[in-house]
Amino acid sequence: MQPNIDETPIPKQALKHYSLVFDAVYPPKMTRLLREAEECGAIVVTGLEMFIGQAFERFERFTGSPAPKELFRRVLVDH
Repeated sequence: MQPNIDETPIPKQALKHYSLVFDAVYPPKMTRLLREAEECGAIVVTGLEMFIGQAFERFERFTGSPAPKELFRRVLVDH
């Protein structure tokens, strides 16, 4: 997490036991934890992807309408 973007709570060796790793931190998009998990063969989910998923849910609950998912994704990824 900024400003300590080179720190990670889990040793890389331990990541070899996981097939899926989430990191709620953003930015940076690809944290050290996610980079190392990916290097160990895990599927990774970034904090930005989690945030986007939450935005879809909040929009739909608040408005009662389907979220414009591609628009949300474009806006959030580009900024």
